[in-house]
Amino acid sequence: MISIEVDTKPDSDWNKRLLQSGFGSVYQSQERAALLEMENVSNYFLKFIDSKGNIIGQLLTSIRERFKGESLRTKILNIAPGLEKNSCEWSYGPVIFHSGFDLEIYSLLKDFFHSKNFVVKGWAHPLSPGDPEILQKYFQIKKWGTFLINLEKTKDEVFQSLDKHSCQKNIERSTKRGVKIEELTEETLPEYYELINEMRAESGREKGDFEYLVYRWRKFKPLGYSGFLARKNGVPIGGLLFSYMNGHIIEIGVARSKEDTRNHLYSQDLLKWKIIDWGIENKMKYYDLTGFNPEPISQKEEGITRYKKKWGGTPYYYYRILSKPNTLTGKL
Repeated sequence: MISIEVDTKPDSDWNKRLLQSGFGSVYQSQERAALLEMENVSNYFLKFIDSKGNIIGQLLTSIRERFKGESLRTKILNIAPGLEKNSCEWSYGPVIFHSGFDLEIYSLLKDFFHSKNFVVKGWAHPLSPGDPEILQKYFQIKKWGTFLINLEKTKDEVFQSLDKHSCQKNIERSTKRGVKIEELTEETLPEYYELINEMRAESGREKGDFEYLVYRWRKFKPLGYSGFLARKNGVPIGGLLFSYMNGHIIEIGVARSKEDTRNHLYSQDLLKWKIIDWGIENKMKYYDLTGFNPEPISQKEEGITRYKKKWGGTPYYYYRILSKPNTLTGKL
């Protein structure tokens, strides 16, 4: 038998267990929770404990309001009185330290979410996705995928695994066209910030908060966080942030200028290759190209899959974990 312990603050060993597990990511760290609190998002730190008092797993979840504004909430709940007000969300979890407890852990999670009347929106870890038969007992699941590049290979082995026409040649083209790559620092973050806001403006999104970007940089840096900036004639044309906690590189923020796109400078290909090179040199384990839909439903999703596949990584499949459909009536 195992039990669940629920706290609104992490214990002193929260991050230490993540690092020891090999499956910890910044998304499950106490620093991530601190960032969310800046957005007025509350958090729960869940620990799963066996009969001997051993912590066998943990999960950081964030609680978000489903309906912004009191008038909208009232209107929705008048139409559907049983509809939950809040969603419980997480990424790369739960982190389970000892195998054989999945059934009990997910059963406890289901009971916890039900007791709080939460809608569930979680993402499993690609290297520890959980047993789908167990997950389906308590949740609705959607299969998802990522490509992981093995960084324990030599640089030449990884380069030879790249698609020759759409990857190797683009890296060479970018270099020949004068694109230079440098590691990001806090001093050059403003240039990355301008690039990311250029993209936001083009897609009709709101401008980002620079203070938040700097705060995230400072919070995540000790855990393993960095980035690279691409320049053409000294002018920034692309950027890419990533975390690397536990030797697992995860892309976080792609920034690309109109000049890069218009002039086919392929800065994103050169940036990815630089991160691969950096990862091999620094003894990282994997480069996670983040998600793709294994059953694409649009040309855009098909294009995303093709782009990520060309990097020669191994596909890993995991799950999006959601409330079962009948939770809309308030029942699990």
